[in-house]
Amino acid sequence: MSGTGPYRYLFSPLRVGPVAVRNRIVFSAHLTNYAQDGLPSEQHAAYYEARAAGGAGLIITEEHSTHPTDWPYEKLIHGFHRSVIPGYRRITEAVHRHGVPIFAQLNHNGGQASSMFSRLPVWAPSPVPDPMFREVPKAVEQHEIAEIVAGYGLVAGHCAEGGFDGVELQCSHSSIVRGFLSPATNKRTDAYGGTLRNRARILLEIIDAVREAIGPGRALGVRICGDELIEGGTTLDEAVEVARLAEATGKVDYINTSIGVATATLFMIEASMAVPAGYALFIANAMRQAVNIPVIGVGRIKDPVQAERALAEGHCDLVGVVRGQIADPDFTAKARAGQSGDIRTCLSCNQECVGRMGLNRWLGCIENPAAGREAGIAARRATATTREISAGTAAVPLPTPVRRGKRVLVVGGGPAGLQAASTAARRGHRVTVYERAPRTGGQVAVAASVPSRAEFLDVVRNLQVECRRHGVEIRTGCEADARTLLDEAPDAVVLATGARPQPPHWAGRFVHAAAGHRGQGANLPTTRRDRSADLTLVAPGTGPRGHHPPDRDRGVALQRATLAD
Repeated sequence: MSGTGPYRYLFSPLRVGPVAVRNRIVFSAHLTNYAQDGLPSEQHAAYYEARAAGGAGLIITEEHSTHPTDWPYEKLIHGFHRSVIPGYRRITEAVHRHGVPIFAQLNHNGGQASSMFSRLPVWAPSPVPDPMFREVPKAVEQHEIAEIVAGYGLVAGHCAEGGFDGVELQCSHSSIVRGFLSPATNKRTDAYGGTLRNRARILLEIIDAVREAIGPGRALGVRICGDELIEGGTTLDEAVEVARLAEATGKVDYINTSIGVATATLFMIEASMAVPAGYALFIANAMRQAVNIPVIGVGRIKDPVQAERALAEGHCDLVGVVRGQIADPDFTAKARAGQSGDIRTCLSCNQECVGRMGLNRWLGCIENPAAGREAGIAARRATATTREISAGTAAVPLPTPVRRGKRVLVVGGGPAGLQAASTAARRGHRVTVYERAPRTGGQVAVAASVPSRAEFLDVVRNLQVECRRHGVEIRTGCEADARTLLDEAPDAVVLATGARPQPPHWAGRFVHAAAGHRGQGANLPTTRRDRSADLTLVAPGTGPRGHHPPDRDRGVALQRATLAD
């Protein structure tokens, strides 16, 4: 078996039905909130293209709704309208430019939804309300089941017309098919309830309809929840049997895996840094032993060593890496080039990916500010100079420096200081960081000392790697004062020494006074222009004269928790 460097399996090719993939790294389906008026957007195309350019072996898009009764959150792709096809073509053409196949995930969320957007009854196998949405769904009748099946076939046809190389049926964490499969939500007594074979009947009918729509030249996969982790729900033994039933049709090319239910056990789908890497691989392992088609394994796999181990130990045939490729689109290319140490590792903090979408915003990343902004960056690169591109300074839409080669001094080696240093150096300046503590990290180092939060330090490691790559000099154990600045005579100074705590208004004047005293630090102004030394002092994130604005009441809109698998 061929491979690259230390990764014997990770970079070996594989056939998934009629589709050839050049490596085993999958950018699996996850929500983005990039849809506009129910249509795929330029934001989608640029986002997926960046991961294709970064070397991913296979990309599977977020879900495409198969029926008008399915509208659980605002920014969902309505795949049942033909108007999606031009957007599909923009996405597939962008990804195909890099020789990467792309599949579309089809789904109907069933009872895990609300009628708020659709103004239609929520459909489900039985009138069992979801624990989060709490809306009693309508138990679908036979003719409505036929309508659901036909909807999957319709959207599959749209995807084929839009240039997708295959489709995946979501039968896992948030799906009407999962609802039928699970004894916890399927209480029917007709041909679609009772025995596992009956509960799987709708899945087998959908497989028939979708295969007929896409023909033999495109791949068809099924994503199955291996354990719902709820009382009376699907367990691993039943999930394995569902995988066998799907394979037995002779129409399914691969099995994808999942764990948990999106609205009941979401914490296991979007596992935090407190959960061990590879925690869900036991599901892929069990299914791989039961079927003879490729199986995709998932479970907070965030670096190529973990991915290679999952393959080498026989847990799966392909590895889903989502948040790892959100944080660094070049995850695969860096691993292939032997530069795994340069990968910007995901923290599993779930702040800008899962957290943003929970507030009905589009997906971003606390580590990668370019995530979700790739379309704007592409426009910036189109007008960038060759020198800017080779230097990496066109990676974000920043203005061109008036003069390069400035001497920049950064005071403070926390994340803000390291990011400022890396950016300045990348843009052609000579940068030195002063940190009075024995090591860099600032308050992140304190946060990382809490149990199960050690991976917060990855943000510091990632920034240190970038600083070294761009030639930043970092001096730890060195305190900078006014004399230091005058002696060094830099062209610009960035103050990244942290912020004063802002006690709540009810804490009283003594607490405010104590907080102000603790936050004094060095006797340096936060913003000023010193003409004698020709220094520009900048304090990122502060208001006028460095004072932070007072706390203001903020309304928080509670939205459906969304997924970054």
